[in-house]
Amino acid sequence: MKIRNLTLAVAAAFATFAQAAHARTPTELLFRPLMKGPIMTRATSAANQWAGRTTIASGSVSQVVSTSNVASGNTIFNLALEAAIPAAYVTQGLATFANSAALYAPASTSAVYSGYPILVSLLTETDITSAGLSHPLRVCSIVDGVSFAIATADGASIGHATARANWSIPRAAVGGIKVNSISDATHFILGWADGQARPIDATVMWEIRRTS
Repeated sequence: MKIRNLTLAVAAAFATFAQAAHARTPTELLFRPLMKGPIMTRATSAANQWAGRTTIASGSVSQVVSTSNVASGNTIFNLALEAAIPAAYVTQGLATFANSAALYAPASTSAVYSGYPILVSLLTETDITSAGLSHPLRVCSIVDGVSFAIATADGASIGHATARANWSIPRAAVGGIKVNSISDATHFILGWADGQARPIDATVMWEIRRTS
């Protein structure tokens, strides 16, 4: 009888201690010993997936991702852009006029398309301006996804053997992404943050976190 009473007393004391500890210890700490490594998420192509890899195709502004695990009121997205950019996909550079009689300077890049604005400026050097000549520049031709050419606005030769031009194609630059819209328990839409399509496939790695 004494042993049983002692056992019951110890059990009661332990229960009281555990209840008190639970009351002042956050729940996540109670389960902390079970988290021995990084949290893992299974990415599948199922209708209820929590994570995945979705491609925004070349020439597209956005892409629909179908999943039932999405809600506009309590969903947080983790997004990362994985764009496999080929070496020829260059969005800025320096074009050189071959000689003083050159009518244009070529620039090779797979990032150029006829609908894209191209910024061009003459690189200022002492020998270029020594004769007092000033040549405004323009883009005279574009071969989509291949190259374009820079020429003087008046069609005259550049006049200086070392003339070079800076150029950039802001719209072609690979930038950020965002969630455009959410349809509860159905799908959400990923897209380029600036609303401009790129002439390159870009893979978006995404993960959904629910807040409730």
